[in-house]
Amino acid sequence: MKIFCYTSGHDTNFGDDLNRWLWNRLLHRSLDADDGTLLLGIGTVISRNLIPPSKRYIVLSSGVGYSPAPVGFGGPDWKILSVRGPLTAAALGLPPQKAIVDGAALLRLLPECAPLPLSQRSGVAFMPHFASLSTGNWKAACEQAGFDFLDPFAGSEETVQRIRRARIVIADAMHAAIVADALRVPWIPVALSPQSNTFKWLDWTLSLGLPYNPARLHASSLLESIRCRSFTFYGERHFLENRMPSYALEHYKRAVRLKSLRNWSTIRWRMEQLTYELPKRIVSSSVLSAFKQRQDLRRTEYAAEELHQVAKFPLYLSEERLFMSKLDQLADMLPKLEDAFRIHPRQKLAESDSMDSSEKANRPAFTAARAALAMPPGSPNHLADEENAPPNLIANDGKPNRQPFSVTRTA
Repeated sequence: MKIFCYTSGHDTNFGDDLNRWLWNRLLHRSLDADDGTLLLGIGTVISRNLIPPSKRYIVLSSGVGYSPAPVGFGGPDWKILSVRGPLTAAALGLPPQKAIVDGAALLRLLPECAPLPLSQRSGVAFMPHFASLSTGNWKAACEQAGFDFLDPFAGSEETVQRIRRARIVIADAMHAAIVADALRVPWIPVALSPQSNTFKWLDWTLSLGLPYNPARLHASSLLESIRCRSFTFYGERHFLENRMPSYALEHYKRAVRLKSLRNWSTIRWRMEQLTYELPKRIVSSSVLSAFKQRQDLRRTEYAAEELHQVAKFPLYLSEERLFMSKLDQLADMLPKLEDAFRIHPRQKLAESDSMDSSEKANRPAFTAARAALAMPPGSPNHLADEENAPPNLIANDGKPNRQPFSVTRTA
């Protein structure tokens, strides 16, 4: 079995890079043998435009969000163990019970990812979506705000630990929020551009009973501002003011129909050249260099001020018992992945589907998962809700307050 890991250009961004090592750790083996079986794990990777040809596919916790599903999805060569959330399940016509949660939640099973008490955490960390780094000055803005900049292209293992040690995480990159939530670090969602995908954020937050009310931040550079304005013209505007799940689902379906047009790739390229590449060349010319420099300095300073303001916004954190219930469901799927190494592929893991609890208990991954999930309150791998929930989400009776948040928008 081989794990699919999406790369953007020459680099792998944070969420997708988790696939490189997390599954190996959970299953105690290397998933790099190309035997004709491809595992789709963490990320928005159920996409016709991304997945390479393979004889068989196994889906565990993946999602949709940008493109149509692959041709033949759900056929005899596909084994769908679970998907990221209810919107992915609805978009693909899957039963609601297939929607569990994003696979990055499985980090909680690793001893080195046990949540830390508040006394051992400090500072505010910020991670932009990797696409925002091509034109944005978010690292400079983050440094001006005095926050820890989490580079989405840095090594994911070290980044996970930096998130674990943070007091708060501000996340434009969805997997920064997902990892923070799994490690019980309060987080705040932001949207840096119209490219921020409301559908996939709702897909995940709905799986954990959370609202999604991101603070919108202004562009941190002149080029980023131009780029953000261009998205509407070539199908890359994914941020929705209307965050009703039904509306987000319909928006995704419309985007799929648009991208399924025969000449779409040509249309998209021409519109991007006209609305972004041409203005980019103009403002990057030597004639406008001084103007661009002044704009960049002003916009970066304002972005830093906005980040500082956002850090005071209401904090998000899923309810511990619901999170652990979802994690338990995902852990139940690990033995079925282990069986893929032993059972002939054409059996499509039918034997693992019918395993009873005693058979599952003999599987190494299942045993490790049960041990992690069974840790009693007060142990190093478990924190009680009251200790770990941020203060402004605790009701007067000491129980977590899960009412929807009303986040003041900055733009």
